Amino acid sequence: MVFYYDGGAQGAVRNHLDFAVVNLPTFDAHAGIGRNVFDLDKRLAELTTFFTVFSFNVAIRDIAFVQSVDAALAAGTKDFCLIQNCGHMFYGYDQLSFDMKAAMDGCELLTGHIMDRGGYFYMHDQCMLVNRRAWEKLGKPAFGGLEAAKKRLPMPYRSIENVHDNYTPLYLQPTFKDFDFDARFGYGWNAIAAGLAAGLTIHNWPKAVRKWKRHCYAYYGDPQKWITALSDVTKADGGSDEQLTLTIDFLRNTPDKQGAPHKVFVFNSEGDVDIPTLKYKNGLDRAFVLASGFKANRMLETFGFGAATEVITYDYSAPALALRRMMIEDWDGKDYGALFMAAKPRIDALFPGAAYLPAPLLTDAATVEKEFRREMGEVFTSPDHWLDHWRRFKALRHHFVEVDVLQDSAGVRAMLDTHAKGHTALWLSDMFNSPNAVGKFDWEHRRAAYDALLERLAATTDSHLILGNAPRIWIKTG
Repeated sequence: MVFYYDGGAQGAVRNHLDFAVVNLPTFDAHAGIGRNVFDLDKRLAELTTFFTVFSFNVAIRDIAFVQSVDAALAAGTKDFCLIQNCGHMFYGYDQLSFDMKAAMDGCELLTGHIMDRGGYFYMHDQCMLVNRRAWEKLGKPAFGGLEAAKKRLPMPYRSIENVHDNYTPLYLQPTFKDFDFDARFGYGWNAIAAGLAAGLTIHNWPKAVRKWKRHCYAYYGDPQKWITALSDVTKADGGSDEQLTLTIDFLRNTPDKQGAPHKVFVFNSEGDVDIPTLKYKNGLDRAFVLASGFKANRMLETFGFGAATEVITYDYSAPALALRRMMIEDWDGKDYGALFMAAKPRIDALFPGAAYLPAPLLTDAATVEKEFRREMGEVFTSPDHWLDHWRRFKALRHHFVEVDVLQDSAGVRAMLDTHAKGHTALWLSDMFNSPNAVGKFDWEHRRAAYDALLERLAATTDSHLILGNAPRIWIKTG
């Protein structure tokens, strides 16, 4: 996956925080316990894992998949443990990690969504932060699950009302009072009791963190409707299920707002490790490339191309295609910074509101030119080497195709049937594992789109080479 720029806060969080994903049955003191459905749990787990990887820049191998909160605490080694139930998502950039670090600094033992039901407290199952060092000092008390019994609990507390809603306290502080109740306990009741008895404050998630959080609440609705909706949120309708509607809206507009102009990736942050060191004797016959940065040129220079090579630039982003077309039609290969600064107003006139990335590297012509030279340096050894490539590249036959590979299988088929031929290379980057892909389509949908592309490519070429990643299911399996 290609990550956004890490300003440093993600690393500070990762150094002190273990990440864990659990699959706890949804519990509500009034509604009872939800019955888990495998196909829904699989999709919810994928969403939780993917957005954790994306938002905190954490490797999937460093996320523990465990059966319980107690197992998560036992498995970790760092100062804090972030425990998310399947269906909970953090989505944000560097500011999320700054806010999470502040929440860690304020966590005396346990931070989460405190639930107040009938005179006792527990944590909502969606997401909890545990101070492991404080937990260790308390003797590693059991977290507390869904036991049902009549008990006298040593649960001294004073609750502070919170404007978040009419039943969730802002935090719990110790007083000295015992309670008898006959009810099914919720998650974390024992840890809450142990912490309060030791004089520790139990915190709710602060507003600064809550704005980065999303939870599906799938088991408050019809699981089958959720399974259908989350398989393709671009076509989903939440109907009367408010939580499903909110989830669809979030995923449908993350990261790209529905209906907004698509992004223009002026540079490409991918490395070239997926470009094999091979040469086609007479050059490629066809090269299908994305409009992002200059990896297409590095790829063609490595493989070789001749006068008969045709380049098909395909992309779901019309403004990105427009920039690439302007480059090929108008640019002599010199001073890319000046070319981009001149092209941008023209693109803006065609696509108002287009977003250009990475924004910090596009502030002026000199900064753009510096990044251009950095990106090209590993393949093109001198300005003359690059200019010779660009002159030959411009002289090729170019085609431009606007197509969304994940949604438009007919468009992909038409593109390949029209242009694929002979020895073909196709660069697809990580489009099947991007936030726009994983958030909007389940693994079965993404895999079907990928397989359809491979089938047509095999049917229309003598040989084909794919550069990029196949869709993966974002659940650690081993």
